[in-house]
Amino acid sequence: MNECRVCGALLPNPDYSASAPALTSIATHLAIPTQIYVCRNCGHGQSPDLPKIQEFYDTQYRISLQSDQHDQLYEVRDGEPVFRTQRQAEMLAAMKLPLQARVLDFGAAKGTTLRTLLQARPDLRPSIFDVSSDYVTFWQDWVPESEQAIHHIPAEWQGRFDLVTAHFVVEHVVDPIGTLQQLAGLLAPAGRLFFTVPDPLGNTGDFLVVDHVNHFTTSSLIRTCEASGLVPLTLAGDLFRGAYVVIAEKLSVSGSRSGSIQCDVASDIHQALEALAFWTKAMDFLDDDQGKDSQAPTAIYGAGFYGALIAARLQQPPICFLDRNTYLQGRDYLGVTVVAPEECPDSVRRIYPGLNPSHARSILANADGWLPPHARIHFLADA
Repeated sequence: MNECRVCGALLPNPDYSASAPALTSIATHLAIPTQIYVCRNCGHGQSPDLPKIQEFYDTQYRISLQSDQHDQLYEVRDGEPVFRTQRQAEMLAAMKLPLQARVLDFGAAKGTTLRTLLQARPDLRPSIFDVSSDYVTFWQDWVPESEQAIHHIPAEWQGRFDLVTAHFVVEHVVDPIGTLQQLAGLLAPAGRLFFTVPDPLGNTGDFLVVDHVNHFTTSSLIRTCEASGLVPLTLAGDLFRGAYVVIAEKLSVSGSRSGSIQCDVASDIHQALEALAFWTKAMDFLDDDQGKDSQAPTAIYGAGFYGALIAARLQQPPICFLDRNTYLQGRDYLGVTVVAPEECPDSVRRIYPGLNPSHARSILANADGWLPPHARIHFLADA
């Protein structure tokens, strides 16, 4: 890998390297190393292209296919779980789309976000696209067949949509500028593009997700939009935890207004390199901590990417995963049972937080209410 996908600048040697296996965003392993490069010109982070990438997304990438109701927990709000698609639909509803607006969900998977939005706005006219046929059965009873597309965008969809959404899609593509140019071409004259990508500076584990071949910073997002003929009207890191939310329109509509969004390339580069240094140290900490007592009964709090990352480094499988997502409780994750924290076995002596290290302490601040009597939480941030 020699050039930045965003600005074309020459890249240095990898800023983070780990031997195979690599971990994907759906907690599967690929027999490839993990390598991350940070562009010293635009602040973009990137990893090498996945081998057979089209086949991976068509036949291997499966997200929330367990049931029609399966979703990913976003937060607990006033004691009630709020799931990711609910929060995404809330953000779209806040855009106050006109009546009968045409909305395309690009890279939709099950399309749950758009379907949730339609419950509040049944007047909207939905269309849906994905690169895999596995999700078609989830679309059948609410999207007209003429408004469903797989693999290829119909030519008649050009220039027709009031809103195009792409929820956590662009981080996966090897040509982010080309993809955003394609989405810009689908917009009606006054249409807007709404897309989200992970924030690797706020959620640093994203750097280690091997199928996220792009790791955007504010600086590289602005650069990507401008190169795609788009102007970001909103670029926010506080609307969806762990992600950037971008609302953009075509340059021909708005003129150049991206200068109103501030960025600091030098700061973005510094933070990215600092995050990668942390993960190098954290992985060494896990290895050393295991060596002190590899037989200690262990649990992992969080049946997600961070939990899978830790599990892959353990010398012995964990006794269980702990998670407050009721859809996960009682299921197996990586061959291990997921239980509510209050059901953590008393035999557990060591608990690793499979959580964003920046938030792990606050999330587990009230762990005393369920922590087994002889267990101790080992935070990666202590590395």
